[in-house]
Amino acid sequence: MNTRENTLRTIRCQPADFVPVFDGTVWTAFELGGNFQWQSFTDHWGVVWQAELEGYVPVDVVHPLADLTKLDDYAFPDPWALTWTAEDQKRFEAVDRSQILVGGLHINFLYERLRSLMGLDNLLMALYDEPDRLKALIDRIVDYQLVCVRRLLDLGVDIIHIPEDLGTTKDLVMSPEMMRRFIFPAYERLFHDIHRRDVIIDFHTDGAIQRIIPDLIGLGIHIVNPMEVTANDPVRAREAVKGKLAVLGGINSKIAHMGTPADVRREVKRAFELWKPGGGWLAGPDQVLIGAPKDNVEAFWETCWELAGK
Repeated sequence: MNTRENTLRTIRCQPADFVPVFDGTVWTAFELGGNFQWQSFTDHWGVVWQAELEGYVPVDVVHPLADLTKLDDYAFPDPWALTWTAEDQKRFEAVDRSQILVGGLHINFLYERLRSLMGLDNLLMALYDEPDRLKALIDRIVDYQLVCVRRLLDLGVDIIHIPEDLGTTKDLVMSPEMMRRFIFPAYERLFHDIHRRDVIIDFHTDGAIQRIIPDLIGLGIHIVNPMEVTANDPVRAREAVKGKLAVLGGINSKIAHMGTPADVRREVKRAFELWKPGGGWLAGPDQVLIGAPKDNVEAFWETCWELAGK
């Protein structure tokens, strides 16, 4: 079984030869140009992003639809204005797909796009004060993102990567009931073509997401990441997803930032003891390791591979 097949079997919660380690050997991802940048910029939606820390996602600081009464006059962008160049195609075709998977990444998908357009406080208020306008905005966002998803699918990707931070360190950003009313029906529309083409859905959400794990399973998501250790009960989360939903992450990155190499090794071993039995797990940190001491990062990946079983 090669690395690619091993990863696919893991994602499908089937028996695999070893635990995939998310250190660059699992997949590579491509984006349509113009949707997102790792620097200060203004995107096609009119959202102004400000880069604050190197290696971290810029922060949205100007929200063109903070006032939803302006919705009728808002000029929605053209999804075909996003670029896919000959150089992009050349890099895409150069990937050794006998070993790794190829993904299509689309940052600011639905909830994150709503939040960036409106601002979080305004979005949460609109759930109660302007539900009809909010649903109209969601429909228009879905129309746009459907084109983007289909463009990525037409490239022949194995995975669609969806970054959506639905949780905080304490709880969800909105109640499960509100997500079921506004957000999840839109995901069903957006995921339809992905399922029809038998492409994997990798769903990123930080924070406390345990209350919606059954919903994510019901939506047909294949992978959830990064299963933030300090925001969720890892044992309960493991029981909820086992055999139904693959998990990428689940190793406490705070220890890599603040502990010793010995602490890091103990944490990696703890995660392997919980997540490895029964499969369906890709080993990785629950947040980025950027800025962590070099010795800790080395201990992190070395211990992962020691325990992966390859």
